[in-house]
Amino acid sequence: MDDLYGSELGKGSDVKKKYGEYDSLKLACAWKVDHQRNLDKYTTGVKRVQKELEMLEKKGKDVSNVPGLPVKTDCVGGFTLSQACNEVILLHGVNPDRLLDLLSTGLNEHFAGINTGTAFGDGVYLAEDAGKTDQYVGPDSAYDPSSELHKRLYDETMPHPEDVLYVLVVRAALGFPMRTQRTLVKKAKTHDLRAARVTSMDNGAPIFPVSCRELSAVPGVMPKIFHHSLIAELGKDIVRYREFVLFNSNYVHIDYVIAYHRYNKGQKLRMTDSPYQA
Repeated sequence: MDDLYGSELGKGSDVKKKYGEYDSLKLACAWKVDHQRNLDKYTTGVKRVQKELEMLEKKGKDVSNVPGLPVKTDCVGGFTLSQACNEVILLHGVNPDRLLDLLSTGLNEHFAGINTGTAFGDGVYLAEDAGKTDQYVGPDSAYDPSSELHKRLYDETMPHPEDVLYVLVVRAALGFPMRTQRTLVKKAKTHDLRAARVTSMDNGAPIFPVSCRELSAVPGVMPKIFHHSLIAELGKDIVRYREFVLFNSNYVHIDYVIAYHRYNKGQKLRMTDSPYQA
């Protein structure tokens, strides 16, 4: 598939840099990620989510028809997804200077907000639309022989395509999610003030009763089982794209790296950043 779908490309205040108008994203090259240690962590996380969903089902919760599912990217072929943990395919945009670290260690909620802030708490942010992830990425303009990333990705058989951007294709165990249409108050002095307006659109309960690093517990269940993921739905504060946030990196696994170009009216967009330095 040559085109990566994405609506409303290049719009929004969260687009970091502007290199000109563009109307499409096209695949340049892709790599399958094979990292056994990270896969083992994800397998452990999936088993935990599955077990907790079984417990929730015994408490009378409908764990297979949860609001917010399915996601757009589940139509992608080549994956066998586990319904037992509400596993989905999602995307995560990444800058070239962070890509090698993420491939080594996996996505990590402890680094939330380093570049783009945390509108929905300190988690791993994912999307179902490449138009959303494209807002957070910067270009890898040209091959740099001193770059460790480039040494691992490119060679004579796969030369650097120039002016590429990167997006990760990930599996995520959404488990038993909760949904909101509200973002956190950015400049509030206390947690209570920051999180007060962020409530569940399904039952009105607070999303973050204690901190912005852990979602609330599923109501009516003892011992407590915490919601596994947050779905930020369109409406109220959220205008263009849904987002998916997980607060445990063991519930996310990177499967592919995609390098792509921005195009406008059939012409590849040139970007003038200096070559990436590892």
